[in-house]
Amino acid sequence: MLGCLEDSFPPAVTKTTLYRIAGWLLRAYVAGLAILGVYSLLWVLEIAGVFPSRWLSTAWIGIAAMGSIFLVLSFPLYYAARSTER
Repeated sequence: MLGCLEDSFPPAVTKTTLYRIAGWLLRAYVAGLAILGVYSLLWVLEIAGVFPSRWLSTAWIGIAAMGSIFLVLSFPLYYAARSTER
């Protein structure tokens, strides 16, 4: 089965590359499910009236802030990891 798949890619693309791509796609899928799960849980708790609206808005602001910090830090960390200077 993999023979026809391997023949469609250039020789530089190996099985390891394909497995790494599949691994990253799986991680993105799991992260998406986790984010949707948290969003759904917070939405259900808001509808049920478990959380006061102040707590829920604080949680959303916290989630947005953590995402922003992650994005800001991910670029320098990525380029530092890719550099050859050590």
